[in-house]
Order: sequence, then structure tokens, then C-alpha cells
Amino acid sequence: MTEPGAGRIGGLILAGGQSSRMGRDKALLPIGGMPLIAVLLARMARHCGRVIIAAGDERRAREYRAAIAPALEGGAIAERRVAFALDRYAGCGPLAGLHAGLSELQTGWALVMGSDMPHVSASLLNRMRSAAASSGAAAAVVHAPGQPFHALYRASLAREIAERLERGERRLLALLERPDAVAVAPEPDEAREAFVNLNTPEAYAAYLAEHRDGPAVEYGD
Repeated sequence: MTEPGAGRIGGLILAGGQSSRMGRDKALLPIGGMPLIAVLLARMARHCGRVIIAAGDERRAREYRAAIAPALEGGAIAERRVAFALDRYAGCGPLAGLHAGLSELQTGWALVMGSDMPHVSASLLNRMRSAAASSGAAAAVVHAPGQPFHALYRASLAREIAERLERGERRLLALLERPDAVAVAPEPDEAREAFVNLNTPEAYAAYLAEHRDGPAVEYGD
């Protein structure tokens, strides 16, 4: 079942990074027989009208298309709801991916997730959406303190991010320091769910040990 008002925000998965600590592409890690990026896509589709995958380059985009193909071909997620964005500022890290994804989205808000994050906290997301709505035009970013992911960003930030990249700035966390950034403190259970990230072999092994039955995934369309 799709969350109420799901079409009002988009989703953005930042993929295509170096995965240097993991040693292989984190987005393609198998979780219960499914690539992690497919698990995350399914979970985001329950809350987001359209999901953009910032793949970095065309080679990665092809790999990710293949990884999510079973969900699209089986009709679990409508293909029209998924798009890919390629970096316009190659080699500039996650800020370049954020720029590419927000540029593709064009309008509204985006729930931004890292490709190594397997969970979306519905309750935290709903409180973030409420904070964005109550702030009106005054807010550009809604985030948990110190957390640039599982956060909401206005698509209109793409132009400012491009200017930052042109100046050689690459700090994603700098966007959380803006005066129009709104912080929402997560409850302990929300934080435990929302900010799981599988960025090392040890974290991945621990996650698999804790979730032996594989991902509990329901598709929303």
C-alpha cells in the first residue's frame, strides 16, 4: 500500500561511488537474493512518486538497470517511475550525484538516500515531510542532525550546487549548514532503522547475520 501523498515527493538514490572500503559496488551487494539497489528502490517506491538513480556514468547505469530489471519487467514498479541521472561534474563525489539527481527531478522535494542504506524509516520520513510543509518556502533541506542522507532536499537546490561545484566545493555536509536547513531529531528506533549503512565488509556481514530471512519488501505503485 502506497503512503498517502507519495506522489508529492521524489526519491533519489546516490549510487556510482567508489565503494573503496567495501571493495566492490555496494549497490549490487546481494541481500536475500536481491541486489541492494533493488531492495532500496522497492522501499522508496512506497513513499515516492518517482525515483531517480544517480549512477555516475553510463557503465554504472547499465549495471543498475540490469539489477532492477526483474522488478520493472514483473510490473512490481512501473518503469515510468524510475529514471537515471549521470554526473555532469565527473569525479566530484556525492555532491555531483546530488546535483545530477535534483536536476533530473526538476521540481518539488527529494528523499535522498545512499545506495548502501537498505531501510527507509516511514515515521521519520513523515515527520520530515511535516517539517518541510510547515516551513513552506523557508526550508531547502530537512535532515536529521549531522546526517546528509535519509534527508529531504528541494530540487531547486540544483542550481546552487552547480555553482558550488564550479568553485571546486565538494562538501555535501555544507548544505546542512545553510540557514534554511531544518533539523528533525530522530527517535532512537527511527535512527536505528534509517541510518543503517553497509559501507564495509564487516557491516555487510553483520547485517546479513541479523537479517537471515532476507529483505521484507513490499512494492508500491
